[in-house]
Amino acid sequence: MAYSRNSKPSLTTEPEVMDACIRLLARRDYSAGELRKKLAAKSADQTIVERVIARVQELGYQNDERYAGAYVRYAISQGKGPGWIAAQLFQREIHKALIDDSIESAEVDWQALAEEQLQRKFKGPALDPKELARQFRYLSSRGFQPDIIRSAVDSLKAEAVL
Repeated sequence: MAYSRNSKPSLTTEPEVMDACIRLLARRDYSAGELRKKLAAKSADQTIVERVIARVQELGYQNDERYAGAYVRYAISQGKGPGWIAAQLFQREIHKALIDDSIESAEVDWQALAEEQLQRKFKGPALDPKELARQFRYLSSRGFQPDIIRSAVDSLKAEAVL
């Protein structure tokens, strides 16, 4: 490993970059884009970084499809909606088609999830426009679409009437 006076260690050979990549993947799963950024910060040679990423993908250590599926399941367990999940995966440099496929294959009832999140956060239905706006903002910030939010709010009102 070569060290410069004013910076962190710089990885110069392919085995060094591969070792750093394996150490990262041993801790948790990363998307290829995340790995690329982390390794690029440690090595000045982008061709080595690309070869290492291709090699770990070939070996099955890194797979964006597996990563996206696991991330979607995690986010759903946290009560996040499809918009939030898609934005987070896009930030992690997952391809749009793969994001859409992962969200579609999740087999989740987004309506029920939105209702559950609304009931968990709010004790009852919105009694005034200000409270209604709060509920809309809450579900919107969690990545639910407006039609699902409207149905969830209406469902909370209907349950309160019963």
